[in-house]
Amino acid sequence: MNFILNLTAREIRSSWRRLVFFFLCIALGVGSVVALRSLIQNLTAAVGTDARALLTADLEIGSNSDFSPTDLQKIQAAVDASGIADGRNEAITTSSMARPTDPANERVRLVELKGVEPPFPLVGEFILDDGKPFDHRLLENNGALVARILLEELGVKVGDKLKIAEGEFEIRGSFDNEPGGSSGFRLGARVFVQKSAFDDAGITRNSSRVRRRILYRTTDNPTELVRRLREELRGSTITVQSYRETQERLGEQFTRTENYLALTGLLILVLGGVGVWNVSRAFVEQKRKTVAVLKCLGASGGRILSVYLLQILTLGLIGSLFGILLAQLGMFGVRSGFSEQLPENMGYAVTLSTGLQGAVLGVLVSLLFSGLPLMQIRNIKPRLLLRDENNASIRRLDWKKWLIGALILTSLLGLAVWQAGSLLVGAFFLGGLAVTSLVLYLAAVVLTKLVRALRPSRSFSLRQAINSLHRPGNQTRIILLAVGLGAFVVFTVQSLQSNLIREFDFSRNQRLPTLFFIDVQKSQINGLVETIKARTGEEPETTPTVRARIAYINGKPIDYSQTETRQMQGQIGREFAVTYRPGLDINEKVVAGEWWRPEAADVPEVSIQDRMANTLKVVPGDSMTFDISGRLVTVRVANIRQIDLRNTRTAFVFVFKPGVLEDAPQSYAATILSRIGATDRQRLQRDVVTAYPNVQVFDVADIVATVTELVENFVLAIAFVGGFVILSGILILIGSVALTKSHRIYENAVLKTLGAERHSLGAILMLEYGLLGLLAGVIGSVFAVALSFAVSYFLLDIEWEFDWVRTLAGIGITTLIVMFVGTAASFDVIFKKPLSILRSQ
Repeated sequence: MNFILNLTAREIRSSWRRLVFFFLCIALGVGSVVALRSLIQNLTAAVGTDARALLTADLEIGSNSDFSPTDLQKIQAAVDASGIADGRNEAITTSSMARPTDPANERVRLVELKGVEPPFPLVGEFILDDGKPFDHRLLENNGALVARILLEELGVKVGDKLKIAEGEFEIRGSFDNEPGGSSGFRLGARVFVQKSAFDDAGITRNSSRVRRRILYRTTDNPTELVRRLREELRGSTITVQSYRETQERLGEQFTRTENYLALTGLLILVLGGVGVWNVSRAFVEQKRKTVAVLKCLGASGGRILSVYLLQILTLGLIGSLFGILLAQLGMFGVRSGFSEQLPENMGYAVTLSTGLQGAVLGVLVSLLFSGLPLMQIRNIKPRLLLRDENNASIRRLDWKKWLIGALILTSLLGLAVWQAGSLLVGAFFLGGLAVTSLVLYLAAVVLTKLVRALRPSRSFSLRQAINSLHRPGNQTRIILLAVGLGAFVVFTVQSLQSNLIREFDFSRNQRLPTLFFIDVQKSQINGLVETIKARTGEEPETTPTVRARIAYINGKPIDYSQTETRQMQGQIGREFAVTYRPGLDINEKVVAGEWWRPEAADVPEVSIQDRMANTLKVVPGDSMTFDISGRLVTVRVANIRQIDLRNTRTAFVFVFKPGVLEDAPQSYAATILSRIGATDRQRLQRDVVTAYPNVQVFDVADIVATVTELVENFVLAIAFVGGFVILSGILILIGSVALTKSHRIYENAVLKTLGAERHSLGAILMLEYGLLGLLAGVIGSVFAVALSFAVSYFLLDIEWEFDWVRTLAGIGITTLIVMFVGTAASFDVIFKKPLSILRSQ
């Protein structure tokens, strides 16, 4: 044992420069796994651990319409029978326009208005910016608490007043974190007022998008009460959920996200494993004579193998620890660059369990990928000192190597399953990685053969560079696979980014409104049109809208007791804005059925958007019954429409045939296309809201800017991961250079002896790695273009365009990176003296 430990220590001291890339490959892979897992775990701890605080209660009963006396009676009976209710309050939310009462301040913003009653919150704390807890008395007599960001957006301060609908509210305080504030997406900042103030300000009278909630705090598990309430309220659109269900759903979502991110990190770690395999091969190649000497001195193959396995284990562990340090530095980088977009209470420390998991992964990958190269030690014979047989025996495969290879694949599958938390997902990951690698590898084979077939006759340097791609023991295909995979990931992300950003480009869609006005009453529409026309010179497009709910499909109510249907309850049980018109819009086409037929004039008909038709599982000829202001209207599904959202002003899920809704209670929506400046938009919104307090105005430019920022942040995160992938490829490139360095030194010695000068040898180096970079860039770009097209067309359903400038630039950058790295790693061979090299051979 002392012999093994002493020899291991000596080998590490003498060979650490050669093995530094082994160390870096493991560190990079472990760092990516640990950083990605830690990021989502800390995010989970910040927003997903306390579902009661997110819900602000233990049980929530919600509806988009008023609770009927019958519904309230059923709810109260079920709650009283359970005997676990410990507190109750009601809340009401909607969106509305807010503006300062100061005439000199022309700013206006859409806000998320929430009316509450005491006691609030039932669960959790509500601390204001001044450090004091929420006190409901702050909301009395038209008081309001506003999000801190709204103070900046409207240019107001505590003590100022806001005009919301028909009421004036005094700002009594501000806050940055609110109960339940981490859940859901909202268009505007939050404003809290008294629940009774909704009616006083006419908000509930004019707004059709009001959400009502009854909240309960319980002394025991509310699961049985939830079941009973759902049974009592079956057939209605009222939703019932408990914090336990929310916790489970959030937990599943975060766990799934964490596992998928861990698989992304595992991909980088597997690439690092390829680098380990490459470096291990180079290491064994360079240690052949050392192993032969040790065997001459009586050391067994098993003892020598133990020395190098212990060395690999040591370096793998040190590399893993360094990777954990890199992950922690990466978390600090995330805090520095993205703290404003992330929750304020989020932590940025690597957890102990994640660090230990990363260390175990690093050591296992080190052992797995170095196993086959180290097995070659068994075949090195002492006679190698007397006769070099070109290492033919080392390259021979035997059944033990096949067994080790099968064990490595099985272990990789186990690691993938461990990280994914699913056998199926882990198997698909490993299978997908294998298929992708195989396709890239075959592409590399084809391209290198095509380059070899060129055989340029005039340029000696280029001809020699092409020949170098096929030298004995060349690593061309491995380099192309690794670097090509990194380029593939980066190019795909960049292509998707350009197409996503273009999709949300405000200037491309000439039919995308600048401003969108809704909840315009019939008595207000003419005045609104005149106001807009006077300010912009454009007559807005107006559309009548009616609020409707789905009551029955083919005579049957929607069964929300089924889990799958209940998960879509918010989508299909909501109140829809529907309209009626005689013809198709220019961005629509019928994909099933026919448009309104004259012979069926006496039959009420409806047209449905294709995605909603798939969700509801309806086809032309089916019947649907809608609840419109308490009146049931049954219509026949005439056709299914496909809407091109890239060329639309409005997009209605349901369009009725004229003659059905004209007498129903309705409001209007209006849109304008004029590209007016931000200041003019603010003034127009102010004038409209002042004249018509019930009208809501959506500034589409602000919404598009917000969505664009989200897309850019998302793409940046993926590009960051892609950068890790290509960095792994570069490390593999450096390891491959080390593996073929002995061949290159001998070739250069021969070429120098034959009269080649240093500048010619340097040109050969640069051309060889330039060709490698070019081929890797071409491989990565071709597959990236194909994948980005498939994702854009089939998954995201967005318009795809080929960006040849970005593609050529990517190929050029890849070529330069590989040329620089490869040449720099091999440049010292040019200065080796040929005499000593030839004598040693």
